[in-house]
Amino acid sequence: MAIAPIIKPLHSIHPGEWYFGVEYERLHTVLGSCVALTAWHPTLKVGGMCHYLLASEPNKKNDSVAGGPNQQRMIAGDCRYANNALGQMKRSMQAYADMNEFQLGIFGGGDMFAYSTPTSIGFDNIAFARQWLMREKLKPLHVDVGGSISRSLMLVIPTGEIQLKHYQMNQP
Repeated sequence: MAIAPIIKPLHSIHPGEWYFGVEYERLHTVLGSCVALTAWHPTLKVGGMCHYLLASEPNKKNDSVAGGPNQQRMIAGDCRYANNALGQMKRSMQAYADMNEFQLGIFGGGDMFAYSTPTSIGFDNIAFARQWLMREKLKPLHVDVGGSISRSLMLVIPTGEIQLKHYQMNQP
């Protein structure tokens, strides 16, 4: 007699985290200037989400030295940064199927701060995600990025449904 797996109802993805699999019914995160990538396979009913804070890592001078304070984080791939988070999602998708079989979404990248510069953290995060998708020859099915809003995002793994709520930021 086969035992049905126990599916947990909800898993929250915090900044710098990712999850890929079938152990949860829903994945949830809250986004400001951060960006989340969602991936869902319609046949396999498997999916995931990553939530990154910054497009690139700041230059570190002393941390690459053996034993430096961030050596373990660098070895593991710090998913606070886009390249590592998206790379982890790529490896996770490829473990199941070709990446072009997944339904992808990019969300977030809001302009959270009341100052004006040529670019913002949100803008840079969006640009990195779009460049990565182009480099990988992938087209997202769901895109909800930019603006002066924050977002609450949920991926329902059994169905691939995206639930998204927008929240207006306080205006100065």
